Amino acid sequence: MKVFFCKVDGGNFGDDMNEWFWDELFPGHSDIAPDTTLFGIGSILWRQNFVGNDKVVVMGSGSGYGVVPSELPQGTEIGFVRGPRTAELLGLSAEHAITDPAAMVSTFDRFQDFNTSGEIVFIPHVGTSKLPLNWDRIAHRAGVSYVSPADNSEHVILRLARANMVLAESLHGAIIADAFRVPFVPISISPTFNRHKWLDWAESLEMDIEFDEFLSSMKSTRKRLVQVKQALLRRKKPKLSNVANGTRVAEVVSQDEKAQARKWVARLAPAIEMMLVRDLQRAAQVPGFLSGDKILRTRQEQITARVNEVRDRLAA
Repeated sequence: MKVFFCKVDGGNFGDDMNEWFWDELFPGHSDIAPDTTLFGIGSILWRQNFVGNDKVVVMGSGSGYGVVPSELPQGTEIGFVRGPRTAELLGLSAEHAITDPAAMVSTFDRFQDFNTSGEIVFIPHVGTSKLPLNWDRIAHRAGVSYVSPADNSEHVILRLARANMVLAESLHGAIIADAFRVPFVPISISPTFNRHKWLDWAESLEMDIEFDEFLSSMKSTRKRLVQVKQALLRRKKPKLSNVANGTRVAEVVSQDEKAQARKWVARLAPAIEMMLVRDLQRAAQVPGFLSGDKILRTRQEQITARVNEVRDRLAA
């Protein structure tokens, strides 16, 4: 099987780990079912991604972007999905919603021998990390350590695993932290922060999480600009919307909107950086979230069992 995942320009560790992750969790997957595509880690269960993939086996992928098809294409097999929200959108039974497969990294041999760093680590969403801001300087002034989501995936995972706490706008930053029993604080910096995929994952582990909103005063100021105000009001609480033969999970952000946001950030960079320092300092004082030990172990056992089931079926 070939593995399908999102390839972000410049890299994104949560997606890039697919390059080696399945060799660890699903040994021999590349030698069986050559006509089948494995949908791996990531919010990739939207209609366009199924085009050109006649046979698909879904192994922990989730919803979060694009249009989720109301009916899965013929030839699609579900091993498991990331969480109950994804399962509901796809019309699947609750037993198909286990959790994000990245929760398995803490069981891999390559991540068993390391020392803790005692750091409080800050990792933004990869899109946020590309804004014209000096993230290293912001983190240093706040007394935390910056980890770029675009760095080498194994390096990022070790930085997160060794930390005392993780301040995460990156969903997989939180998933990795939780897997290694490191408390995490979900933070929202970007106006396009995707709550749907976070809640999908959190509910899979029976967690009731809350988001620490960053740049709240700056975002209020932005409301004076009509265009940005409309964007914020539209995205503050993303709503599911029905479209032809599917559901749109999050609104589409155009390249023009992204370019305008970058220009706005560049103009106000000094003020934004100062606010982010204060926000990070505040977030670092929050106790943080962590799933239950028993729940995490159960989900890891369920993933292992489901992978073995799929392997046996495809090999046969």
